[in-house]
Amino acid sequence: MAFMLTKNDLALLASVAENRILTVTQIAAVQGRRKQVIRRRLRELERAGLTHSDNGALGRSRGRPEKQISLTKKGAALLCARFPALREIPNDRLTADKLRCVDHQVAINWFGIHLRHLEHVLPELSVRFVSNVSPFRIGTCESFVPKQGAAEDHRELKEFAPDGVFSISHESKGKTLLFFLEVDMGTESIASVGRGPRDLRQKILNYQHLFQEQKYKSYETIWDCHLAGFRLLFLTTTGARMAAICNLIQSIPPSGFIWVTTLEQMFSHGLSGKIWVRGGKSNVPKESILGSEMAAHASIIRPKD
Repeated sequence: MAFMLTKNDLALLASVAENRILTVTQIAAVQGRRKQVIRRRLRELERAGLTHSDNGALGRSRGRPEKQISLTKKGAALLCARFPALREIPNDRLTADKLRCVDHQVAINWFGIHLRHLEHVLPELSVRFVSNVSPFRIGTCESFVPKQGAAEDHRELKEFAPDGVFSISHESKGKTLLFFLEVDMGTESIASVGRGPRDLRQKILNYQHLFQEQKYKSYETIWDCHLAGFRLLFLTTTGARMAAICNLIQSIPPSGFIWVTTLEQMFSHGLSGKIWVRGGKSNVPKESILGSEMAAHASIIRPKD
């Protein structure tokens, strides 16, 4: 029987392209379909040469690897043919071929999925999420260049880009909060002598000066809102790594705008739960990024097989 591409197939391929790479469980969560159905259709799409699958190290939680799905060049070309808006985007921006760290991107995607889930748990909220990696959202995720001499030792600070930028708005209150996301996989230096772009201490210094220079206010024009500061979120892999980041945060104030949690806490309680250590103060109760009034358990029920 000849292969027939359906509307559901196009939606699935577009979801994969938007995130560059997705696990089967992530696709099921995004599509709202059973994993068994997703797996069966992915086999057909792979036979047709539209997708590629590989075993990944990062699954729903530690120790649970999953198949990771990305588009082939043929799949990317098909999407560009069906969606004219994508025709100016190079194929390698729709596939995973040039991703530096696949597991890092999978973790960012899990964050984005949990973030969009907030709108279902708390309908009064609306979320906007942009990423430098996504071909659909790259246009509004800016890179920033701090002023020269802003660092403590007067070295020139290099251009940097967040892993993600998002806003959460409460429509009836007319209030919008701005967040920057850094996903830490435990491979970057906490504080190195050279202070490279992947050094966590240097990243924090960059964000401190981003606040002082008020460059974040460019998002007021992009999203038509008023912003009074921002919060920097670190999502990391383990409790031990979180403790190390908390120690770093407390050593370079001002740091009350920096919040930290782990992937497992996100999976267990959702992003709006009281899972966040604020300002590196791990000895006080955890908080919700939405405040105590709107703190809510918002974990995603794992789609059934």
